[in-house]
Amino acid sequence: MLHSLYRFQAQMEASREVACAPGCAACCTDRVYLTGLEGDLLRRELARQGRLGLLARLEPGPKPAYTCNQLARLCIEGQEPPEEVASGQGAACALLEDGRCGVYEARPLACRVMASRVRCREGGGAQGDPWWFTLDTALMQIAEHIDLGGMYGSLGTVLRREDPLKGEGLLSCEPLPGLVAPPEHQARLQQTLGPLFATPVDGRPLGQWLDLMRAESGAKG
Repeated sequence: MLHSLYRFQAQMEASREVACAPGCAACCTDRVYLTGLEGDLLRRELARQGRLGLLARLEPGPKPAYTCNQLARLCIEGQEPPEEVASGQGAACALLEDGRCGVYEARPLACRVMASRVRCREGGGAQGDPWWFTLDTALMQIAEHIDLGGMYGSLGTVLRREDPLKGEGLLSCEPLPGLVAPPEHQARLQQTLGPLFATPVDGRPLGQWLDLMRAESGAKG
């Protein structure tokens, strides 16, 4: 399912106007949050390349205040989210090589959706389009739901964990409570995500798998 999500994001990205180019790495820091499933894909890619030693260069990052779906749930419920802890700009990602990602094909969704309409400079911020922010947020929510019950945290904390069941510095992935989008984007978002939810995965549409995962999670709860 995660691979299907990545492919869909790449298809959407092809029509996006961005200033990003190979070697443009100002935004590639260690302040990246991802799911445990995404971390497993990264580790497998490093193992395939025979470069697991790169993990030693990663430092555990700050624990996130909330996951994407937790924040969405709190917003839907009208509750205030936990306060984020200031963590600074972060250091350059340890997986960079000469300004390029050493695990580009397996990079997490947070890296895939990071884009800017103007060339970023170190210490500056990206400039994006509100619609793309809405779509990217929805994809991040779906990625978390795919790893429902798994772990969510910073790049260094997720990749360097020794015990896959140990959650120190990590949060638990929550189910998709609903897609958070401003009124002017809701119809477009539903239409855009339709092909993704219809994508066949092991004999079922991806959207059906998401519903089954939610139902199973609710039964366990």
